[in-house]
Amino acid sequence: MNKTTVLFPGGFKPLTGAHLTLAQRYANSSNVERVIMLIGPKERDGVSRQDSEEIFRLINTNPKIEIRPTDFNSPIMAAYEFLFALPEDDMGTYAMAASKKGDDYARTLSFAGNVEKYKTVGDKKGRKIPAGVEVNPLEIDVEPLTYSNGDPISASTIRQAIANNDYETFAASYPGTKEAVLKNIWQMLTGVQESIFSKSWWGNQLAEDIDEVAEGYQTPKLARAHDKKIKKLRKHLDRSRGEEFVYDFANFGKTVFGAPLYENYITRDELKSIEPTVDRFFKRYGIDVDFQGYATHFMDRLNDPRNEGTITLDDLENLFLDLSSEYGEEIVQQVMRGNPSAVTSDYQFDVPIHMPFQLHFDQSLGQIKLIPRTVKSQRRPWRSNNPSDKIYTIENVLTEGGAAGHMNHPYDSHGLTFNDMKEIVSRALEGRLDMEEAVTEKTDGQNIQVTWKNGQPGFARGIKTRKDPLTPAEIVAEFEAKYQKSVEANGVKGAEGYKLVVDAFRATAEDLTASLSKLSKETLMRIFKNGKVFANMEIIYPATTNVIAYEQAVLQFHNLVEYDENGKVVETDVTGGTMLQQVIQDANAHMQKTFSFIPPNKLKLGRIEDFEDQQAAFFAEIDSLKNQFGLKETDRVSEYHRAWWKDVVREKAYQLDYAIPQDVLEILTNRWAFNDKSTRINNVVKMIDNESFSAWVSAFDKKDFKAYQKQNIEPFESIFLKLGAVVLKNIKNYLAVSPDKAVRQIKKDLMSLIKDLQTSDNPDTLKKLETQLKKIERIGGFDTIVPIEGIVFTYGGNTYKLTGSFAPVNQILGVLKYAR
Repeated sequence: MNKTTVLFPGGFKPLTGAHLTLAQRYANSSNVERVIMLIGPKERDGVSRQDSEEIFRLINTNPKIEIRPTDFNSPIMAAYEFLFALPEDDMGTYAMAASKKGDDYARTLSFAGNVEKYKTVGDKKGRKIPAGVEVNPLEIDVEPLTYSNGDPISASTIRQAIANNDYETFAASYPGTKEAVLKNIWQMLTGVQESIFSKSWWGNQLAEDIDEVAEGYQTPKLARAHDKKIKKLRKHLDRSRGEEFVYDFANFGKTVFGAPLYENYITRDELKSIEPTVDRFFKRYGIDVDFQGYATHFMDRLNDPRNEGTITLDDLENLFLDLSSEYGEEIVQQVMRGNPSAVTSDYQFDVPIHMPFQLHFDQSLGQIKLIPRTVKSQRRPWRSNNPSDKIYTIENVLTEGGAAGHMNHPYDSHGLTFNDMKEIVSRALEGRLDMEEAVTEKTDGQNIQVTWKNGQPGFARGIKTRKDPLTPAEIVAEFEAKYQKSVEANGVKGAEGYKLVVDAFRATAEDLTASLSKLSKETLMRIFKNGKVFANMEIIYPATTNVIAYEQAVLQFHNLVEYDENGKVVETDVTGGTMLQQVIQDANAHMQKTFSFIPPNKLKLGRIEDFEDQQAAFFAEIDSLKNQFGLKETDRVSEYHRAWWKDVVREKAYQLDYAIPQDVLEILTNRWAFNDKSTRINNVVKMIDNESFSAWVSAFDKKDFKAYQKQNIEPFESIFLKLGAVVLKNIKNYLAVSPDKAVRQIKKDLMSLIKDLQTSDNPDTLKKLETQLKKIERIGGFDTIVPIEGIVFTYGGNTYKLTGSFAPVNQILGVLKYAR
């Protein structure tokens, strides 16, 4: 008999320790291949399917157990529908999970008989379960887990415990679960319950925070308890060495330098297998990639252990995808100009990949042949021996907002491995984020870029104005025109806020002109290269406060960015902001009429007091995501996203009775997981010979996939928002002059706006408010609010940000207030 897939359907609102123990008992059987927990959509007392899925990620460590959403609230119906959705040729063996609780066991007795009926007779709609499906009763003698009083652990008891603020009963519902994880789940569920039961709770909670004037401190008694807990944890770690929490950063190899080739060896046949996919990326440009050409050094260097990072087949696909998306047309123009040699350097990987290549126009085929010469994975920039090489640089713009582009959270980066995420967590909690570059404050101002061109400042707010910067008079005129439109739409009083924005930019233009004019022409040319280099800067003007009140008007320089003639990044100097501010200060030009000029605010981070507890909790969350698809520590996060999206596509194909071909599965997965649109959606639909599935693909691609993208990224987002909240609370030298006062003002503004929004009759506004409030509570509540937007740090040569609770607070104060 085949190994059995155990179906375990239920409401799971919330998922309990008893649920997972039962699943674990089945998974431990040698006859079981996997256990699929099918969770229905219905909320119970404010606990949602999303909440239970997050609990699963926190407490499950068995890769044989997975959780999937189902559209059916009835558990038995969910199991039958799962089987109806299987491909016609399915030959699997299935079982229904059940404990001895209530009717659970009884329903399994009729399961096998009903499946046989549905295989031959079918249901009322004429549907049939595949004839090859077999049912294995698989009796596992499992008594339900109980509380100390003998009552079975149940989701309804947990919901009642939440309503009664009974943490003891709640904790007893998850036997053997780490305290840090328990607190995480409690915090998440109590926030949901409170928001559902009492809208006034949010205002009351804020009011209590506002009224607190004494800072929290650790009493001698609490300090002794904390030390006792840490000693106990250390003993546990020593006893369990080799079993869990073993992550020795001091000895952990950061690269694969010197690694045996068998750890990642790509054969010529494997390389050839991805050639059709890579060719599709370039097809519209008439370019054909030839891995098998005369430049065989590419094959040798691909597997060379001297690479500073492993190069996988997926990495190669992404490298060529990036190259085609960014520079396909330019490569064609290069061939037309008779230049056959080029290099691409893709800095979007954890360790950049550099690939020199040759171009050859094959007249007989009417194709451009792109032949890779060699490849290297190394952190330092590529140094070409051929001065005629055309350089194609691919990188994320590392600065934030306005003209400067977007800076990634760690959870945005698909190139990080699970080990990388743990390393970032450890550095953050231990105060070591400054190992590569100084950690700086991410400020809540108005972003703009400035250069010096043709004897005067030039301003940019996007790619168009980088090519043709706005003069001081033009930037002010642009904002004045927008102000007049605001007056026409909202009246003079309604446009008061925008009038202050005009004042801020007018003062900025005046002070920058006065300040930069004091520098010599030689200095200005060296720094700005007559309009090629821009200083990325922040305007902090107290009258235009968004969320954080700074109380002083400053212009803060972040970095210097050089662009080519097309507005693409050539080089980013992360220390350029400090350098420029120092040059201006040396010229005694840093104090102007309205603003003073300051460099990035370098922050002092220390080790948090409960480092071991916090690290263990964060590592457990990361491990649960890794284990969900049986991944390794060294696998990139992109592998999780790929597996997650493949499950979504496969599941829908099963439901619609479509035996999905591998090429269609890969195209849809890459499109929705990695935004790979090299194949037009209309062409994808034409490849599908199932009308229902093709209709679903068309509709899903237009709208629904965005909601799924949020579900896909949410567990990673949750980890790093909580990490940000912990780290930001540990900072002392904020740019805000009066941090406590700034926090109290934020909370007062929130309380006022929340009460105002709760009277709204717009359901969309209320839903958005509820979403942001839940996010704040899951991060750690209003106690995580600090007078800082976030921090900027460098890891693996890339720049990232941690923002904590600022993002949801900003959504309420900076966005939702306009929905009133």
